[in-house]
Amino acid sequence: MGRFIRAGSCHQFIDRRTAGISEANRHSYFKFNHNEMGNKTHLIPALFSLSVLIILACSGKESKNTKQQVPARFDPNGLLVQENSNTKKVRGQVLYLPVYSNIPYFEHGKNFDLNAFVAIHNTDFSHKLKITKVLFFDNDGNPVFNFLSKEVILQPLGATNFFVPERDKSGTGANFIVEWVADTTINEPLIESVMIGLTGGQGVSFSSVGRIVRESK
Repeated sequence: MGRFIRAGSCHQFIDRRTAGISEANRHSYFKFNHNEMGNKTHLIPALFSLSVLIILACSGKESKNTKQQVPARFDPNGLLVQENSNTKKVRGQVLYLPVYSNIPYFEHGKNFDLNAFVAIHNTDFSHKLKITKVLFFDNDGNPVFNFLSKEVILQPLGATNFFVPERDKSGTGANFIVEWVADTTINEPLIESVMIGLTGGQGVSFSSVGRIVRESK
């Protein structure tokens, strides 16, 4: 069995790549004859100084605008769509979540092995939730791994995930049981599994959502 990992937050698991922007060096070539050199050379320092001032002014303006675009604190009351009584609120759930880490293909019992992870997102704007159980079972329903040594708190709009490595052999019917609770009724969290495989030049990825088996309102 491979090593099972609980990432601290979704953004830690997900591989982020920053794309640097390269700019080609631009050179201005001035051709002067001997007669024009004395008359026009004095323009070069002035043009250079003007260019520097324009660049500094634009950079300062861009930095100021960027700071203004980042909210110091999210206020859900600023959304155009307001909450109403039709929004489903619950206090806790137990979910069954399939994880297809070994996909059968061709014949003779061959499997295509995949990495998988379970992602749990707190979709509530104001209240935290507590994850109390994250249990992994194999194809035959046998317990494989308990991901939690203690309860995990998810802050509003926070997320976490639990990783199953490609070398795991729990079978096509492997699954998770996830339990969460809250101190009050909150928006249902988003709980799903994501399977990813990159083998032999082939790429496979898909997701699955959990089914509620118990619920507290």
